[in-house]
Amino acid sequence: RQGRIHKYVLEMAQHPIRARMCGFGEKDRRPLDPPPVVRLRVRDSDGEFMHNEDVEIWKFVVSATLWAPTSDHDRSIVINPNTLPGPVPMYQSSSSVISLSEPVKVRNLVGTTVSNAYLLKDENDNVNIFFIFHDLSVRTEGQFRIKFQFAVIPSEDDPRAFVESVAWSSVFEVYSAKTFPGMTDSTELSKAFATQGIKITIRKSSRGRSYHGRFDDNQDDDGDNEDDDDDNDAGPTSPPTPSSGLR
Repeated sequence: RQGRIHKYVLEMAQHPIRARMCGFGEKDRRPLDPPPVVRLRVRDSDGEFMHNEDVEIWKFVVSATLWAPTSDHDRSIVINPNTLPGPVPMYQSSSSVISLSEPVKVRNLVGTTVSNAYLLKDENDNVNIFFIFHDLSVRTEGQFRIKFQFAVIPSEDDPRAFVESVAWSSVFEVYSAKTFPGMTDSTELSKAFATQGIKITIRKSSRGRSYHGRFDDNQDDDGDNEDDDDDNDAGPTSPPTPSSGLR
């Protein structure tokens, strides 16, 4: 533990609401909207919340996993339907080959599933410790929740990593391309992060249309340029991955 730190409290700062499924291709990305954000609060040995500026955050990480809306089944892994065996014809030639390959399992939650800590101001100009998941996508449609787990990266003196705190997102909906109602307006929290150099997509207005293209693509379904999206290209590097798994 660090100095006077006694307890870590992880809580949701911004819940995802919806997304368009990204399918099983590797290039087409459909980020959760709005991007999930979790906040960490730290209590000292007296039970008081510490000033965030006094906390050393460089060893802090949060991981994200996809769960059923009832929070009782992990939905992070799914079978790629393209690898399922097809129907076998009634009459086969002698040269026909039946594939004995096992169906391929892939991650259902796509993107950067681990975030390091950022000391940032929120929409009210208050400094907090945040973990931002700006590029998470889901391959399949349905209802889900995300489980966020906080841990401290282990050191040589203490090589074990433990889950110190957990937070759950609210239930959100992932739609098919035909039923997706469109992206929501950017939140004030997302806008605050963008002004501080975090790479995050900002929408000036919502017109209720389908989102098209990759995470940084600015086109409508009809191919026109999306003139109401601003991408902030400046931002921190990708977060590190913990050297050992969370338990």
